[in-house]
Amino acid sequence: MTSQAVGGTGTGGGSTAASERWREREDEDSLFRQLRLTVRQGLEVDGDTPAGAWEALTQVGAWEFALPIGHDGLDLGQAVVAMVCEEAGNATQPLPLTDTLLALDLISGLGPLAPEAADLLLDQVRTGELALAVPGRLPDPRGAVPPGITWKPDPDTGAVVLTGTGGPFAAGVAPGALLVLADGPDGPCVALVRLPTEGVQVRPLRDHGGGAVAGAVFDEVRLPAEAVLLSGLAAEQALARVGLRAAVHQASLLAGITAAALTAVVSRIRGRQQFGQALVKHQGPRLRVAGLLARLDAVRWAVGDAARDLDEDRLSAGEAAGLIALTAETTLDVTRDAVHLHGASGLVRDGLVAGCYRRAAWEAMRCGRPAHLWDIAAHTP
Repeated sequence: MTSQAVGGTGTGGGSTAASERWREREDEDSLFRQLRLTVRQGLEVDGDTPAGAWEALTQVGAWEFALPIGHDGLDLGQAVVAMVCEEAGNATQPLPLTDTLLALDLISGLGPLAPEAADLLLDQVRTGELALAVPGRLPDPRGAVPPGITWKPDPDTGAVVLTGTGGPFAAGVAPGALLVLADGPDGPCVALVRLPTEGVQVRPLRDHGGGAVAGAVFDEVRLPAEAVLLSGLAAEQALARVGLRAAVHQASLLAGITAAALTAVVSRIRGRQQFGQALVKHQGPRLRVAGLLARLDAVRWAVGDAARDLDEDRLSAGEAAGLIALTAETTLDVTRDAVHLHGASGLVRDGLVAGCYRRAAWEAMRCGRPAHLWDIAAHTP
């Protein structure tokens, strides 16, 4: 698309304001592309391992992108944060990225937590010292807490008791704390559990090629009152806000994983010979890959639009649910087809395509099953 197509005859005589608006977006896109390039280069140079990728994100200041200025952040907006998630997904390192971003959203907006405690936590994340993981699913776009972990209050001491199991979550970088989303008699509860804590077991799950994955088990874990960040109505309101952001961040991460798989496929069909010529010369595979690339482009545009709507407080829970459902289904479909197009090498455990496929199998479910998300999208204004 060009500025002439938007502001000239391409729209039947568009207004001057529309043309100016496109030029402004062009300027923003130029800066945005430079920022994307900086993040991408950092991950390409130092991101051969999960720890290296985590350090690369820390060095470019990714954790400060999302923080408000009042907490010494840059507050660059959700479009930039979504871009970081996409590039991290494209790097295919199993980082607890969306988990940490969700924790940053919650902690930076806390009222009950003492300011000095919040600042200490944010500083630890900002320096890359503290990775935070959410065991199990993220909140859905309406802010509903997923099943698996329950809490109950201890009226005598003011403590809370956690019971249940959550997982899987990316554990390429060992989390220093768990942000636990639990349901209980008084509504949802958000608690920060430092590791190690008695009664909490972080169990590595089998790595089938998608990278380090873990689950967490809580066996009557008694937490002091100060470990509870939010509960009841305050937790419901906060989770409704961060649930929208989590959906956009997770959708962008999935788009990055999808892009990584398709990049590998394009390289493969260009180099693979069949019937005396490159596979890309055959119409069937070429059209099939073109269709997959078109689906990826559609998802990337949808994520970008949703991130901008989020910045302008226009994104609804129904729209966010539809976005993550569409992205999850696209990622599952594309990575499955990528394995097929790759041939037998697509099944190699340590191969990139197989890793994307296996990681997508659980990452695509972290905000809920696509069928459930479509139902939310259909019935939520």
